[in-house]
Amino acid sequence: MPTVQHLIEGGWSTESGPKAPTLVRGEQTISVPWLVTAENIIYLRDGWFQKMPGAANVNGTATGASDHVNGIFDYWRSGIAGTPVQQRVIYSGTQVYTESSGTLTSIATGLTASLRPWFEVMNDLLVIAFSGNTAPRSWDQTTFQNLAGSPPNFAFHVNHKTRMFAAGVATNQSRLYYTVVDNPANWTGAGSGSIDVYPDDGDVITGIWSHQNELIIFKGPNRGRIVRLTGSSPSDFALVPQLRGVGGVNQQSILNAGGDLVFWDNLGIHSLAATDRFGDYAPSFISDPIAGYFNEQLSHNRFVFVWGINSAAKGYALWTVSRAGATTNDAILLWDYRFTPARFALWPAYAVASLAMVVDTSSEPTPWAGTYTGRVMRMNRAARDVAGTAYSASVLWPYLAYGNASDEKTIQAGRVSIAPKGETTFTLGWQRDGATQQTASVNQAGTSTLGASSDQFTLDNLTSGVLGGGRFIGRHVPQMEGTFQELQIQMTQGTLDVDFECHGFELDLSGAGLARAPLAG
Repeated sequence: MPTVQHLIEGGWSTESGPKAPTLVRGEQTISVPWLVTAENIIYLRDGWFQKMPGAANVNGTATGASDHVNGIFDYWRSGIAGTPVQQRVIYSGTQVYTESSGTLTSIATGLTASLRPWFEVMNDLLVIAFSGNTAPRSWDQTTFQNLAGSPPNFAFHVNHKTRMFAAGVATNQSRLYYTVVDNPANWTGAGSGSIDVYPDDGDVITGIWSHQNELIIFKGPNRGRIVRLTGSSPSDFALVPQLRGVGGVNQQSILNAGGDLVFWDNLGIHSLAATDRFGDYAPSFISDPIAGYFNEQLSHNRFVFVWGINSAAKGYALWTVSRAGATTNDAILLWDYRFTPARFALWPAYAVASLAMVVDTSSEPTPWAGTYTGRVMRMNRAARDVAGTAYSASVLWPYLAYGNASDEKTIQAGRVSIAPKGETTFTLGWQRDGATQQTASVNQAGTSTLGASSDQFTLDNLTSGVLGGGRFIGRHVPQMEGTFQELQIQMTQGTLDVDFECHGFELDLSGAGLARAPLAG
C-alpha cells in the first residue's frame, strides 16, 4: 500500500459517529469527511485548519472586577458637515462608556447592571434599548438622555422604512410599535401606532429584523412563529403568516450572512433564505451537524443571552454560548459558511457576554468581545493568547480504516505539511484501534536558507525564524509505526503565543493481511 494523502472535507460533527467510511478521492487520497473535535481553530480555504487568532484587552483598566460588559456598538454620526464621526459605545456594569485609545469615558451612570441591550441608529441618533422593562435611552454624541417622544419601554428595535419599530414591552409582549416617519423620538404623533401580532398564540415577540423590504417578526420561545410585515405605511401594513413551529430566542442571536437571516430557537440554528419561488422564504436547519450537542450540551435556559456577529471578511459567524451547567457564557460557536456544507467549530477559550463588529484603528471591521470582568477585548489578534491566557487548539479525526476494516495495516512513517512557526512544536497523536494513544512532538521550525522559494524575501531559521509566510514544509514523523485495523489522528497545540497551521497529512502504509483481532490496551 503506497503513501496515502488526506483531504479534510467536513467540519465538526457530533452526529456522524466516531468512525468514518473509507472515501477515496483520486489516487491514494482519503477523505476525512468530518471532525470529532474541532476546538479553538479556524478553517483555511484549502480545507485544513489553524489555531484560532487571539484577543487583547482594549481598556487597560477594568470598569469593575465583576462588571458584565453586555453590549458594544460602533456608532457613526454623519452630522451637518457630512463627515462621519465614530464613537465606540460600551455598556458595562451600571454605566455606558465611550472608548478611545484604550481609555473608557463614562457618558451615563445609574443604569441597571447586566441587562441585555440593543442598539440602532436613525437620523444620526443612537437609540439604546434594554431588557427588564427599562426606559430606552438616546445619545447624539453630545447628550445622553431618556428617549423623547413618550416611547414604551421596549427591549429591542430596528430602523425599517424610515420608521423605528420596537417590541419586547413587558406589558404587551406580542405588540409591535412604530414611530412617525423619520423621527425615532416620536411614538405618539400622527402616523405612529402599534400592531398586535398573534397575541393569543402562547408566544411573545422575541426579535424583529428589516430584511429585503419586509419586517421579519420572530416569536417564541415555546411553539415559535415567524411573521412578515409588508407595506410602507399604516394604510397598507399587513401581517403575512410565514411559519408556525420555528421562531426565535432573542434579538441578539439574529444576524445577516450572505443575504440570509440566521437565527436561533430551541430546536436549532436556522437560515431564512430569500427565494423567488412563490414569493416566499425557505427555512432550514443549519445546526444539523451538531444537533445532538446543540440540544443536549448547551444551556437552553440561557439562550436569551446568546449574542451573534457576522465576520464577513473572514466568512464566518460567531455566537456566544453557555454550555450545560454554566451560569455565564463560557464558549463561542463558529459557523464557517464559505464551505458547502458549512463547518462548525467550538472556541471554549472564550467566556464573553457580548460580541460586536467594530471598525478598528486599522479601518478593518474587527470582532470585539465584552467580558464578565469589566474589560473589552479586541479579537483577531496575531498573538495566540486570550488576554494573556494560553489556550489549546485541538482537532480529532474519526477512525479511518484505509480500506477493509478487517485487514491489518502497518504504519511505516507519517508526514505533516505545515506553515513554519519558528522554534516551536505541536503534538501529533495517533490511536491504533483500542490501544493507548501514541504521541510525537513535531518541530515547527523552518530551514536555514535564503535559497530559491516562492518568497525570495523570506528568512526562516531554526532558532529564531518565525517568518515563513511564503513557504510550507513537510515534517516527517518517524516515530509513527505499528499495526492497526482502524486509525484515529489528533493534532494539538496549547503553548502560550504559539501558532499552528496545518495544510496536509500523509501516511506511508503497508498491508499485513487479515487481522485476527483488533488492538486493545
